Amino acid sequence: MNPSDLPPPLPHQPPLIAAPRKGSGVWVIVFVIAVVVVLLLAVLAALAIPAYQRVQKMAQEVKNRQAQAVQPPKPLTAEQKQALKMFGDSLAEALTESDDAKVKSLLDSVGLADRVFDARTSGFPQVGEMRKGFMAGSMKHPGGWLRNLMGSEIKALRVHERGGFPAVLLRLMPEDGGVNYVDIIARPHGGGFRALDMFTYMYASHLSDETRNLMATMLPDSGAGKLAAWLGAASFDNEMIDRLKKGSELMQSGDFAGVLRLCDSLPEKHRAHRMFFMLRMQALMALNGTEDGKHDAAYREALRSAPDILGKDSTTDLLLIDLHFLDNNLAEAEASILRVQKVIGGDPYLKVLHANTRRMMKDYEGALKLANEAQQEEPDLYDAVDARLTIRVEQKNFPALVEELRSFKRASGVVLDRKSFADDEQFKEFLVSPEFAAREKEIAAP
Repeated sequence: MNPSDLPPPLPHQPPLIAAPRKGSGVWVIVFVIAVVVVLLLAVLAALAIPAYQRVQKMAQEVKNRQAQAVQPPKPLTAEQKQALKMFGDSLAEALTESDDAKVKSLLDSVGLADRVFDARTSGFPQVGEMRKGFMAGSMKHPGGWLRNLMGSEIKALRVHERGGFPAVLLRLMPEDGGVNYVDIIARPHGGGFRALDMFTYMYASHLSDETRNLMATMLPDSGAGKLAAWLGAASFDNEMIDRLKKGSELMQSGDFAGVLRLCDSLPEKHRAHRMFFMLRMQALMALNGTEDGKHDAAYREALRSAPDILGKDSTTDLLLIDLHFLDNNLAEAEASILRVQKVIGGDPYLKVLHANTRRMMKDYEGALKLANEAQQEEPDLYDAVDARLTIRVEQKNFPALVEELRSFKRASGVVLDRKSFADDEQFKEFLVSPEFAAREKEIAAP
């Protein structure tokens, strides 16, 4: 297989769960897809000749590193736990600011390679070349193997353990709205830590596992099927690889209808493959609400099938919340939010989403309680302020709304004036109220 035959990485797309002011729009996407494809391309591009041959045993040094990569470190001391928190904060800041050098300094690309190319890959063809390609590709782009997290607003929520390894839970909130959660798996390095792997809550799997399994599906030889089956993956033939390439190209060009036609023409067994499923999901998300709702039913059907394709794990509630809002099934949306809260260990942002759900149920007191709790837990979470403003305007409690504006000014120094609400139909009545007129005089006063 030549590098020119390989599918390009999927483009950036709108991210996971958005909670707009009116609580009526939710978009979903999974970051790990693009990451895995990028790493896969680097691996396959390193294979000059698609021929099978048993590779000699890897050097003992590599074996030792592999063992270290899969063996959890000793329990952390109090000092190390503090260092892990500092590592998480530093990584979150570097990713938010798109600081390529800083991000790469916090990545353990050798450790990730050791986790991908473990004992299960000993039967892969040209495994040594594959590993070289992986190593080169994992750090080639800005942000290394965390490239698709670069530029999002990222916050390290807490440190904990996953599979015995130190882990940092990151919340990802891109500029165009949304939220996603990943664990960064780390191990001690000197006096600090380095990122070893990434666990994606949506898939309930590690980046290293997804990469290894996808490599197995695309091995260019008849023996790939056995290896893929061993790893629990469905084998691709050359035609499917070509279709994945074509689908990625169509997505990059913005031909979402073309992507949908391609995915819908796939054999059933490949249509349910994670890569094609998420490619189709991205297209449906882009088409949802267009052409007089022509694609809305297909989008809902795809969301309903997510648990069967991605696995019956409560993290698929990140996708299903969208479906529940579309169906105006607020009770199920609330249940999904609570299940996600339980899985990730709690996040103030999800409390805001929960508050918006209670608001839509007309439970204004319950909504205010949740929004207040969210801001107490995370004072600079302006989504909580936004939720309270919307609650007050729906209540038509304009005196309380004015007090919210004063409180926001005291906390942030920012004045929300007429221009701030001019384009929001919900606030039209408030802008002509005596309460707002008095507030404008208050703002104008020296």
